[in-house]
Amino acid sequence: MHTPSLTGMGDRRHLTAEPPSLDTWALDVANLLTEEDLHDVVLAGHSQGGIAIAAAAPRCADRLARLVFVDAPEPLPGERAAALLGPVPDLPRDLWLQPKPLQAGAGLDEDTAAWMNARLCPTPLAPSLDPMPTHTAASASVPRTHIFCTATPPGYPAAVTRARLDAAGTPYHLIDSDHDAPMTHPADLAALLTGR
Repeated sequence: MHTPSLTGMGDRRHLTAEPPSLDTWALDVANLLTEEDLHDVVLAGHSQGGIAIAAAAPRCADRLARLVFVDAPEPLPGERAAALLGPVPDLPRDLWLQPKPLQAGAGLDEDTAAWMNARLCPTPLAPSLDPMPTHTAASASVPRTHIFCTATPPGYPAAVTRARLDAAGTPYHLIDSDHDAPMTHPADLAALLTGR
């Protein structure tokens, strides 16, 4: 299993001289698959990570077995993630959104909340302002799985994707969790990801 950090995030948070683009994030993901020579990859993205895996898919579709969106939006080609919930004001590309500290409760114990808070970092807005690339025939045919958290607050972009799937009659999975299911309900999420 590989858990790449996107440019400007995690152990690559020092790379902030320029805000990363959506294309940079796509390259972060696609290049890892190429450098590690990975095939039949189940590529999962949580929250804003969904736009990274969706953007990466056209670059590495031949290496993918499935895309999994975990409480994440999947914008259509040409759409900007920031515009999924309505018109976006004229925001600067160099805007970094400050994280909101997490509180213990709802499946998150005090030690885990403290561990997560010590690792929070600002999130670049720029990737969400960039349009989603056009699918290739190969990337459009990669199977997709969508998992949504039942207690995610209203107003998250993933809600738009969920509504689209409802309208199309496309099935998806629900996990009884808040938006941070990878940390608050890891066993439940792992069971869905592995099909157990």
